[in-house]
Amino acid sequence: MVNVHIHQFKPGGAVVDAAALAQFQQQWATYRKLVESDCLAQREVSGILRGTLNEVFKSPFAFLDIACGDASAMKTALAGTRVRHYHGIDLSQAALELAAANLAGLPCEVELDHRDFVEAMMRRPEHADAAWCSLSIHHLSTDDKLTLMKTIRGAVGARGMFLLYEPTRRDGEDRGGFLDRFLRINKPLWSVLTPVEWEQIWHHVTTCDFPETTAVWCELGREAGFGEARQVFADPTDFFRLFRYAA
Repeated sequence: MVNVHIHQFKPGGAVVDAAALAQFQQQWATYRKLVESDCLAQREVSGILRGTLNEVFKSPFAFLDIACGDASAMKTALAGTRVRHYHGIDLSQAALELAAANLAGLPCEVELDHRDFVEAMMRRPEHADAAWCSLSIHHLSTDDKLTLMKTIRGAVGARGMFLLYEPTRRDGEDRGGFLDRFLRINKPLWSVLTPVEWEQIWHHVTTCDFPETTAVWCELGREAGFGEARQVFADPTDFFRLFRYAA
């Protein structure tokens, strides 16, 4: 039987994106609708992640999941890989309890930390061979994104890698243009949502989302110390893109 440990931490330190995370917890059922209907292309992204891990790691590796949520995608993404240790971080206790159940079948040690992922990364001494973050870093300012990515670079060490899946602005598109395009395309496309649920999502996007362009996401990786920084996937709507950073 694989051990799953949830570590509790006393509140302390500034939660940089507290508003975004609070809204995320309130909108959990709405978010799950989007995931389960694959509106965010996470099935294909999970397949890319699994393939990348199997390609890169021929021996057992440690995996860090930043802002892991309920880790539902990891149940399939890590299955069949050589993962030996999983470490997930999230501020939502409810999400971590779901993550514990979702990851119970993985043949590796599972550690779950109940804390703000920004604070956790600033205080994290442990090494990870691969780090992953999905749909969370875009809540931070550009400077805070860079600070966090530097800590991730330090965590994965000289031969580690980091994969990041985030909303991304098109070249030459400002935040206002991104929001206009988001409303025009996704409101009719995400028909699985009720009007109230769409308003929840729209409020979250307009108040908490600060996406970068592909060029900036890659430049942040290089500034953080990664030698390789490139886009490897764009979802069919061109709102979400997957980036790979390596030494």
